[in-house]
Amino acid sequence: MTTALTRTGLALVLAAALAACSSKVTEANYDKITDGMKEAQVATILGIASESRNTTVKVQDENYTSTQSKWRGDKGTIVVFFLNGEMQDKRFYGPGEEPKAERRY
Repeated sequence: MTTALTRTGLALVLAAALAACSSKVTEANYDKITDGMKEAQVATILGIASESRNTTVKVQDENYTSTQSKWRGDKGTIVVFFLNGEMQDKRFYGPGEEPKAERRY
Protein backbone atom coordinates (compact mmCIF):
# COMPACT_ATOMS: atom_id res chain seq x y z
CA MET A 1 0.00 0.00 0.00
CA THR A 2 2.85 2.40 0.80
CA THR A 3 4.35 1.83 -2.66
CA ALA A 4 1.01 2.62 -4.34
CA LEU A 5 0.67 5.84 -2.32
CA THR A 6 4.24 6.82 -3.15
CA ARG A 7 3.65 6.25 -6.86
CA THR A 8 0.38 8.21 -6.74
CA GLY A 9 2.09 11.05 -4.90
CA LEU A 10 4.97 11.09 -7.35
CA ALA A 11 2.55 11.12 -10.30
CA LEU A 12 0.67 14.08 -8.80
CA VAL A 13 3.88 16.04 -8.20
CA LEU A 14 5.04 15.34 -11.76
CA ALA A 15 1.68 16.37 -13.22
CA ALA A 16 1.74 19.63 -11.21
CA ALA A 17 5.29 20.37 -12.36
CA LEU A 18 4.37 19.82 -16.01
CA ALA A 19 1.29 22.01 -15.66
CA ALA A 20 3.38 24.78 -14.11
CA CYS A 21 5.87 24.64 -16.99
CA SER A 22 3.27 24.96 -19.72
CA SER A 23 1.38 27.71 -17.91
CA LYS A 24 4.23 30.19 -18.43
CA VAL A 25 3.31 30.70 -22.10
CA THR A 26 0.36 33.05 -21.59
CA GLU A 27 -0.70 36.45 -22.88
CA ALA A 28 -0.22 37.82 -19.35
CA ASN A 29 3.45 36.75 -19.34
CA TYR A 30 3.85 37.97 -22.93
CA ASP A 31 2.73 41.42 -21.75
CA LYS A 32 5.46 41.42 -19.06
CA ILE A 33 8.20 41.30 -21.72
CA THR A 34 9.40 44.80 -22.58
CA ASP A 35 11.91 46.37 -24.98
CA GLY A 36 15.52 46.12 -23.87
CA MET A 37 15.02 43.19 -21.49
CA LYS A 38 17.98 40.82 -21.35
CA GLU A 39 17.55 37.20 -22.44
CA ALA A 40 17.96 36.05 -18.82
CA GLN A 41 15.13 38.35 -17.70
CA VAL A 42 12.80 36.92 -20.35
CA ALA A 43 13.83 33.38 -19.33
CA THR A 44 12.88 34.24 -15.74
CA ILE A 45 9.35 34.98 -16.96
CA LEU A 46 8.95 32.21 -19.56
CA GLY A 47 11.45 29.54 -18.56
CA ILE A 48 13.84 27.84 -20.96
CA ALA A 49 13.01 28.40 -24.64
CA SER A 50 11.65 25.47 -26.63
CA GLU A 51 13.78 26.55 -29.59
CA SER A 52 16.45 29.20 -30.16
CA ARG A 53 18.53 30.26 -33.20
CA ASN A 54 21.52 32.61 -33.27
CA THR A 55 23.07 34.49 -36.17
CA THR A 56 26.15 36.70 -35.99
CA VAL A 57 26.50 39.54 -38.48
CA LYS A 58 29.59 41.71 -38.91
CA VAL A 59 28.93 45.38 -39.76
CA GLN A 60 31.89 47.75 -40.09
CA ASP A 61 34.19 45.59 -37.92
CA GLU A 62 31.53 45.12 -35.22
CA ASN A 63 29.77 41.83 -34.55
CA TYR A 64 26.03 41.80 -33.84
CA THR A 65 24.26 38.70 -32.57
CA SER A 66 20.62 38.16 -33.48
CA THR A 67 18.65 35.53 -31.56
CA GLN A 68 15.15 34.28 -32.22
CA SER A 69 13.70 32.25 -29.32
CA LYS A 70 10.37 30.41 -29.14
CA TRP A 71 8.40 29.22 -26.16
CA ARG A 72 5.54 26.80 -26.84
CA GLY A 73 2.69 25.94 -24.49
CA ASP A 74 -0.95 24.89 -24.39
CA LYS A 75 -2.12 28.50 -24.63
CA GLY A 76 0.05 29.47 -27.59
CA THR A 77 3.56 30.30 -28.74
CA ILE A 78 5.69 33.30 -27.86
CA VAL A 79 8.52 34.35 -30.20
CA VAL A 80 11.06 36.90 -28.96
CA PHE A 81 13.76 38.57 -31.06
CA PHE A 82 16.98 39.70 -29.35
CA LEU A 83 19.80 41.83 -30.72
CA ASN A 84 23.05 41.52 -28.75
CA GLY A 85 21.11 39.92 -25.91
CA GLU A 86 18.42 42.61 -25.61
CA MET A 87 14.76 42.16 -26.57
CA GLN A 88 13.85 44.07 -29.73
CA ASP A 89 10.55 42.55 -30.84
CA LYS A 90 8.05 39.89 -29.80
CA ARG A 91 5.04 37.98 -31.16
CA PHE A 92 2.24 35.96 -29.55
CA TYR A 93 0.44 33.22 -31.48
CA GLY A 94 -2.68 31.63 -30.03
CA PRO A 95 -3.36 27.89 -30.01
CA GLY A 96 -3.49 26.51 -33.53
CA GLU A 97 -1.64 29.50 -35.03
CA GLU A 98 1.79 28.49 -36.22
CA PRO A 99 4.54 31.13 -36.21
CA LYS A 100 6.24 31.64 -39.53
CA ALA A 101 9.96 31.11 -39.77
CA GLU A 102 11.10 34.71 -39.69
CA ARG A 103 14.30 36.54 -38.97
CA ARG A 104 13.91 40.12 -37.80
CA TYR A 105 17.56 41.13 -37.38
